[in-house]
Amino acid sequence: YSFFSHIAKIMNFDYIKNYMPQLKVKKPEGTYLLWVDFSNLNVDKKDLKNALINKGRIALNDGSSFGIGGDGYYRINLACPRSMVLEGLKRIEFAIKSL
Repeated sequence: YSFFSHIAKIMNFDYIKNYMPQLKVKKPEGTYLLWVDFSNLNVDKKDLKNALINKGRIALNDGSSFGIGGDGYYRINLACPRSMVLEGLKRIEFAIKSL
């Protein structure tokens, strides 16, 4: 048993793999915050942020605000019920498809 397996139960990683395969999930290390790499989308950072907020109606923490290593990443807070995580993933998927 590991922290990652616990987080994997809370969040359906298969959803990202099946519906948003261009996104890459960084394995969490003892945190409820998930780092997701959006750089494979190859879209302008402002366009992505606009789509997430205005199309998906979801606000994520932009990884670049945490330093150079965060470029291309967004941070997802998993400290909520699984149903909310799934709803958030669906909103992200909708936003991505709108690009």
